[in-house]
Amino acid sequence: MRERQQIDTSGIGHSSPAVPAVDWRALGKRYFNLSLYYRHTFGGETWKISVDGGFHCPNADGTISRFGCTFCNIASFSPSRRYDQPTSIAEQIRNSIENFKKRRALDRFIAYFQPGTNTYAPLPVLKAMFSEAVTVPGVVGLAIGTRPDCLPPDVLDFLAELSEKTWVSVEIGLQSAHDATLRRINRGHTFEDFCQAVWACAARNLRVCAHVMFGLPGETAEMMLGTICALRDLPIHAVKIHNLYVARDTALARIYEAGMYRPLEQDEYAELVVAALERISPAIVIERLTAETSDAYLIAPEWCRDKSGTLQRIQRLLEERDTYQGKLWDRMPEYAPIATREGEMGRNV
Repeated sequence: MRERQQIDTSGIGHSSPAVPAVDWRALGKRYFNLSLYYRHTFGGETWKISVDGGFHCPNADGTISRFGCTFCNIASFSPSRRYDQPTSIAEQIRNSIENFKKRRALDRFIAYFQPGTNTYAPLPVLKAMFSEAVTVPGVVGLAIGTRPDCLPPDVLDFLAELSEKTWVSVEIGLQSAHDATLRRINRGHTFEDFCQAVWACAARNLRVCAHVMFGLPGETAEMMLGTICALRDLPIHAVKIHNLYVARDTALARIYEAGMYRPLEQDEYAELVVAALERISPAIVIERLTAETSDAYLIAPEWCRDKSGTLQRIQRLLEERDTYQGKLWDRMPEYAPIATREGEMGRNV
């Protein structure tokens, strides 16, 4: 096991925005979506393209664990990991841009280092890859997916330096604020590790996007919303909400096939997302509200094939209830973790 780094957060200010960068409600929106943020930030339509740096994960290579998260099959959520990739980062990006331009007239792209843990490498390797990515014409920024326990000071210092030259977003996987859940899914870090990583980013004025999952084994609706509430006092700039699906060749698939896990229904998920949006600051960008995967990897639930239908359900609920992102944000009680016994059976098990 690697030694966890402790970070002194005393004296660090709250670097997340106090007010939205865009008055999205005046534009008739129910939440501050990523497309709107990109248009405001980059002056036009901007698209993320997945880049595969070949990074591994300390939770699967024996540094923390050899088993990985119970739900994880990298190829299921990252298109770039499903196919052989050119060795050159620049070549990957140029190929993706060329393919996008065949379908749409786009000229602004975010290079999204997505599969694996994209800060889990020696600093010279990271410097070479990230610096190469931003040299490609059309790339206006970087999004870097990682874990909270893989952001040492030298890497953060480099990202801070890079952010002075281009737009940078550090996407940190949390999934749940409940340590019992994190142990259950073999996540390999704690909620406190996540908080420490976020504050370390804030100390360097780095933009942070938090990843959370709804439908994790053992979690009730109260627990899922508790994770959203736990983000309230952290310097978070964006959030991705991901519905848990069962992917082939995972521990979760074996649990599901044994009848020990029930995924959320589509309507359940839509209700949870609306309740979550009401509790998220109106200044935070909502980068994702649902997830999808290739049919080749999906086992359950079937509704994951209906991304547009899920988004329509969420939008319809927001409109029917005349509600919106942040409606309850300033009325939330202070977050307190929900105590759960290890092995306790929740609604979704």
